[in-house]
Amino acid sequence: MKKLLIVLFALAVVVPVAAQEGPPPIVEAAHNGVAAFLHLTDEQIVDWDEIYQIHRDAEQPLKEDIRAVQTEIDALFEAGDPDPATVGGLMIERRELGEALLEVHVIYHEDFVALLDESQVRRLRFIARADDVQKFIPAFKLFELVRRR
Repeated sequence: MKKLLIVLFALAVVVPVAAQEGPPPIVEAAHNGVAAFLHLTDEQIVDWDEIYQIHRDAEQPLKEDIRAVQTEIDALFEAGDPDPATVGGLMIERRELGEALLEVHVIYHEDFVALLDESQVRRLRFIARADDVQKFIPAFKLFELVRRR
């Protein structure tokens, strides 16, 4: 009985969330955060959403193909003593797919940056620099080299 109540409670929580239209709340909050930080206009947001969808549509089949090739590679090794030529061919295919996926990401980023004015580009670059140094921040805090606000 207790398990049944837990399952019913879980369904009561999950079903309304699953039935929602649109992105999950965390994705929407992140989207709004990016738009607010960069001071995007409504038109820029519409354009961004469009190029993001194009990006997602382009990357999805590549990701699926990468998974399929990797599954083939794994199966060959699990079977034992795989043919080097076959593995090599699959590894080359996997690399080419990875490069194609990287190109999709580069195009998306370039298209996004093209939407921005100079002030917005500076703010985006600030975030990129912050991302580069983020791993060092805990060390600076440990030695009290970053003032607490």
